[in-house]
Amino acid sequence: MKIIVDKEKLLENLNVVSHAVASRTTQQILECVLIKAEHSLRVYGNDLELGIESADIEAEIEEPGMVALEAKIFLEIARKMPAGHIQIDADRQNITKIKNGRTEFKVLGQPGDEFPLPEKVKQDSGFEVSSSDFKEMIRQTIFSVAVDESKPVLTGELLQIKDGLVHLVSVDGFRISYRRSKEAEIDPQISKAVVVPAKSLNELGRILPSDGEARLRFYIQDNHILFETANHTLISRLLDGEFIRYNQIFSEDFTTSITISRHQFLMGLERASLLTRDNKNTPVKLSIGQDTVVITSNTETGTSFDETAADIDGSPLEIAFNPRYLIDALRVIDDENVALTFTGALSPCILRGAAIEYYKYLILPLRLRN
Repeated sequence: MKIIVDKEKLLENLNVVSHAVASRTTQQILECVLIKAEHSLRVYGNDLELGIESADIEAEIEEPGMVALEAKIFLEIARKMPAGHIQIDADRQNITKIKNGRTEFKVLGQPGDEFPLPEKVKQDSGFEVSSSDFKEMIRQTIFSVAVDESKPVLTGELLQIKDGLVHLVSVDGFRISYRRSKEAEIDPQISKAVVVPAKSLNELGRILPSDGEARLRFYIQDNHILFETANHTLISRLLDGEFIRYNQIFSEDFTTSITISRHQFLMGLERASLLTRDNKNTPVKLSIGQDTVVITSNTETGTSFDETAADIDGSPLEIAFNPRYLIDALRVIDDENVALTFTGALSPCILRGAAIEYYKYLILPLRLRN
């Protein structure tokens, strides 16, 4: 194989596909990226759970072929090469010369045909959404995916096709995050649900453009899902298991409802949590009165008091939470004001944007200490 490619174009794609390279594996080939030059140049990463393939990279292909190179070394070499065009020349023993002007490396690669290409997924019937909207969907839900692998299905997010829209849901046992797409090009009669690993969605979120005009297409086949952007294709294995029936948990009933400034509520919680950082089990207490919400914390370090004006409907209430769960949700909400509904001191709180309806969060309270 012998190719000439612009350093920046190569590096841009290597930075993306390297996120699918295995970091802990007994199979050395999975620590590599594949450089494949046929009619066009493409690069690949694959850890057998997640595979990323670049689109065609503009390059001069003097001799077609392919070689697998250790990702960390090749990426660092590409970064340190002088600006301009890089020549990559791999012989039959996979000894690969990487050259630019007077700078030259020789590294030992592995046979390209031993590299496991990402799973093939048929692209005959897919779904389409806005790339920027799906990027936001990931950002506004990914933080509450479970990290405890005792229930593997909860280490991913439910991706649901329903009512002509795309829905993302994450659950970690203490909270639920829900976000639906603003729009989608999907037949309203289609209903489908799969669970996508959090790692795959995180990597997808990295590469999705924020441009409002860009579109994301995805395809589901058996136990894999393929996401296609303008510049990359991401193929992920799906998680097995039954996901929680979240619709039954988000109740419209309440005995207390408040509407409050998102920023002021967030700042009050962050101030109260300054005293609880060393003890994750120490809650902050919300005392909901007639027109104010008082946020207090009481720890061995000290106490805090914070009062914020709010529009309140219903009964007064005292309720406690792990402050991080409220803070995580408030940080990703775009609305200026938020609405919270309660049905009691030991029942979940539901948090929404006051004017925006396409996301909502359910958070379990902690028992108040006497």
